[in-house]
Amino acid sequence: MGPQRKKKRDEPDEASCSRDGYTSDSNSDSSEISESDPDKVQYAKVNRVSMDKNSDEYRKKRQRNNIAVKKSRHKSKIKTMQTLQRVNALKSENDELQQKIVILSKELALLKQLFMAHAKNAHGTEINDNELKEFFSAETYQELTSNNS
Repeated sequence: MGPQRKKKRDEPDEASCSRDGYTSDSNSDSSEISESDPDKVQYAKVNRVSMDKNSDEYRKKRQRNNIAVKKSRHKSKIKTMQTLQRVNALKSENDELQQKIVILSKELALLKQLFMAHAKNAHGTEINDNELKEFFSAETYQELTSNNS
């Protein structure tokens, strides 16, 4: 026994279709599925009209469907673009915050060093320029001497 092809929901039974193409729900009682065949799946009956592909009604429905698909794809593209813009904005904000962390860390180190230098001066010990250079990095020392001038 080979694999059985399951019927799609949109495919009506030949037995349930009448001559005019409409499906009928009159054959949809629960006795259709026998207890001996548990693999068979029962789908809800859908009233479908088979249309001639050359008819005006068919062309109108296709045109409406094509418009709906274009609109849906356009919305999807816009949503994707907005998401990418948001990602880029958050990345740049993250970079700015990382730079701010570096700057604030340097400032904290500078203030700690200034506090230590002040604490030594407050207890009667004077610090000359050479000792200040030893305390501070070259960059910090330059900032200190430019601020004091």
